[in-house]
Amino acid sequence: MNSLSLCLLTGVVAIVASHPHGRLTKKSLQPFLLPENFVWFAWDIFERNPSLWKPDLIDSWDRSSQDSPVAILLQTMLVYDSNGRPHKPFGINPTLKESVTIAENDHHYFKPSSQWGRRKRNFLQNARLWEQNTVPYEVQSGFSAQMQNAITEAVQIYNDLTCVRFVPRNQASGLPHASYLYLTRGMNNQGCASFVGRQYDGKQDLTLQDPMCSQTRTVVHEFMHAIGQMHEQQRSDRDNYIEILFSNIPSHQHHNFDKTRPTFDRTPYDVESLMQYSLSAFSTNQNSPSMKLKDPRLESIVDSSQTLTFYDVKEITTAYQCNANCQNSPTCQNSGFVAHNCVCMCPPELTGSTCDQVETDAGCGGIINLSAGQQQLIESPNYPTTYNVDKECVWMIRGPSTSNIKLTIEKLDLALNSATSSCYHWLEIRYNLIGQTGIKQCNSLTNQQYTTTNDGEKNIMLLKFDSRFSKDRPAPQNGGFKLKVEALGGSTTTDPCNPNPCQNSGTCTASGSSYTCNCQPGWSGTNCDLASQTCQPNPCQNGGTCYVYGGSYSCQCPPSYGGANCETSGGSLCGSIVCQAGQSCLWNQYCV
Repeated sequence: MNSLSLCLLTGVVAIVASHPHGRLTKKSLQPFLLPENFVWFAWDIFERNPSLWKPDLIDSWDRSSQDSPVAILLQTMLVYDSNGRPHKPFGINPTLKESVTIAENDHHYFKPSSQWGRRKRNFLQNARLWEQNTVPYEVQSGFSAQMQNAITEAVQIYNDLTCVRFVPRNQASGLPHASYLYLTRGMNNQGCASFVGRQYDGKQDLTLQDPMCSQTRTVVHEFMHAIGQMHEQQRSDRDNYIEILFSNIPSHQHHNFDKTRPTFDRTPYDVESLMQYSLSAFSTNQNSPSMKLKDPRLESIVDSSQTLTFYDVKEITTAYQCNANCQNSPTCQNSGFVAHNCVCMCPPELTGSTCDQVETDAGCGGIINLSAGQQQLIESPNYPTTYNVDKECVWMIRGPSTSNIKLTIEKLDLALNSATSSCYHWLEIRYNLIGQTGIKQCNSLTNQQYTTTNDGEKNIMLLKFDSRFSKDRPAPQNGGFKLKVEALGGSTTTDPCNPNPCQNSGTCTASGSSYTCNCQPGWSGTNCDLASQTCQPNPCQNGGTCYVYGGSYSCQCPPSYGGANCETSGGSLCGSIVCQAGQSCLWNQYCV
């Protein structure tokens, strides 16, 4: 594991009263303090550890490594071309991530005679959890240094964020059993494998084939199986969120997508979770996904996590009753929850003893409370003149508990590289779950809209403006944004389907104060407002090859052509230079 990966996963600077960029916090209102250098999102490591930051971070990415922090950030972006079609940044291809191969070598086992019964979310209801929240373990000799580092980091993540303690077997005492995990290198082609829950009264193998399984996130994943969890796409409610494309999966691999009913599904379906397989896992070929989301925009955040997600920690805390002995616990708000140390663990960008504040730079951001039907404008700093760089502004918009929040983007003009469809500065939109990362945009369609989904706390949306990651890049002249937010519904006496919120001839079904839109073919999204992207007709010009991923597409251009749609002739983009006809780009740096 390289030094950057090690730093990324071993620990985020705790929220303190002062901040180098003037963030607004109160020392007397401290939530759960994250361990030093731990980050929820991989790209945040550059801010938490300034020594890693350097100019030109976006454009210096080699356009090949799909697992670097910069690549993971770019994966979550959408950029619109001059024809209004959404693009993924040039070079992003999630099917080439290491996790795809690892997922296809991930196995989970049960004792043949066991009938473990129903699942709790992705926990098995009758799987034996580890008593006293303690998991003794022993490591087989002969692992590489990289594998040993990954194991150490994974153990630390659990010990820091949850009440589940992984303890060396020779240090465990006072337990009512002799069970322990034996972390073994296994035999060839055994991959990464674990039993689900505590299944043996003695040695229980957990296989980590070296070097295949030597990523920290892989060890964390197998530990999640060991403590009783199954995959996210195997939840009984998964059909509300994801479609399994069995025709693209070999029949002998269909068992990897089985589900057992019922599950309690106590926390929302988390497409960002480490327990969610890559959307191309076990597919017959890279261009035929094995799964697709009902909201394709969210496909950009699948397989973006490098550690436990906020909702992973919340589920483990619930399953192992980590806060059961807390007295006078705080009432956590805005999807926060009481952690194992009896204080609130807040979603990223929220703080305060009850998660009732946003962590934002001085002079921007804040909390906007809307009544039913109320609207409010949000503008970039200095609007309508050019915004400042080196800023992070966070807004949390809340409506009545039964309402949805609708965002309308009236203007969004932030710094970008149009040739590579990459944002230097962006607006992050968390419209699904406030504890997940969101879609990041630097431009938009005219009056583009997002409406919060009915998962989690549907009456909350979080917006984050970031011009700090690429603070070396200037803002465009008069660049900025103007947004309108509105609380839809929220009254228990009104019909949420009147007027019909579903667009493009979608039909509305009411359930109490909530609604569900059934979309016509070619449309998706909460309000049927998202047009399906296809490669027919091919938007890529001059013989370019079109690829669709989620709610966007990308073009692979032939030699001597470049641009988002291969529309630029006379050369092809290679980093910051243009290769001439007959030349090829090497490592996004050299024309050969």
